[in-house]
Amino acid sequence: MTTISELQKRCGEAAAAKGFHEDRPLDGRIEPNRLRDWQGNKLMLIVSEVAEAQDELRKGNSAYHTYYPGNREDLPWKPEGVPSELADVVIRVLDFCYTEGIDLEAIIEEKLAYNATREYKHGKKF
Repeated sequence: MTTISELQKRCGEAAAAKGFHEDRPLDGRIEPNRLRDWQGNKLMLIVSEVAEAQDELRKGNSAYHTYYPGNREDLPWKPEGVPSELADVVIRVLDFCYTEGIDLEAIIEEKLAYNATREYKHGKKF
């Protein structure tokens, strides 16, 4: 089975190979606000993928359905739908963690352990 850390590396390397890391300011060599802006923009791309998943539902598509629009015989068809958009969310999260040196697998384990100590629905009514 593939680990989260392995997927993180794979997503980060794939994004870098397609040029998505070229505009990342290098730590220590730039004004700190530039790096924060770059990081903020990358986080907003994650939000936009969540919004695209919501748009699929709003269009009446099932949360379980993947579809392939168009009729391109010479290229692989692009998967669309909620599952595809959620995959994009995860890919962008993993890529962000890759560029920023975040051990996502470790922090997920830490958060799961902490959440196990919390009360039912974390004390909320929703």
